[in-house]
Amino acid sequence: MLGIMLPLVLLPLLSIFVYGTKKGLGTFWSSFWATVFNVIFGLFAAYVLSRYDFWGRNAVIVTISLPTAIPTAVAGFALLLLWGPNALLGRLLNTQGVQLMFTPYAIILANIFVTFPLAFGVIKPVLDTMSRSMEEASATIGATRWQTFWHVTLPSLRGAIVGGALLTFARAVGEFGSTILVSGNLAERTQTAPLYIFAKFNEGQIEAANAIAIVLALLSFVIFSVLFFARDWLEFDSQDA
Repeated sequence: MLGIMLPLVLLPLLSIFVYGTKKGLGTFWSSFWATVFNVIFGLFAAYVLSRYDFWGRNAVIVTISLPTAIPTAVAGFALLLLWGPNALLGRLLNTQGVQLMFTPYAIILANIFVTFPLAFGVIKPVLDTMSRSMEEASATIGATRWQTFWHVTLPSLRGAIVGGALLTFARAVGEFGSTILVSGNLAERTQTAPLYIFAKFNEGQIEAANAIAIVLALLSFVIFSVLFFARDWLEFDSQDA
């Protein structure tokens, strides 16, 4: 009986999933590029702020961490004030025939701004607690700073980098407050998965909205499951460093 009932239950759910995701899943690419940017520059910022002491260092750290403390709608509004059609930088771009706001690039920019502290916040504590003995030993045998970073420091950070990337991607995929202000929410052009859910729910297409909501929930579950089960790996990397 169970073998008969299970397909009867799963088939309607599968049809909802396919119907809702055939247009909605393509919006995840903006989260991917925001993650790539934040991991690369988050690693660079974490390395500089961990390895060098300079005037204004604490102010830079506070500035980087600021997006975690402000509402995302405020972040989106701030981006509009800075890059919007009537803003100073926006008018400068318009003179070059470029419009940033209400395009897919605005979504990437919003995701970068909101999620940058996540990758930075995961990587920097590992760098702060990492022993420098291996880096110093590498320098004594004639390795350049870049060779030391690539062959000694970076391998010790692989767990933190993966963790920061997963957290950043999960947060970017679910971002709503800032993207709804800067994207224009244009179907199949600047509509992210959360905006798709919002639009379909307002249109009364509950099945389509529910399908994408299920996808986001499952994606979050998978990401945080990977982080949980990789906890020993992350701790091992820190201790090994």
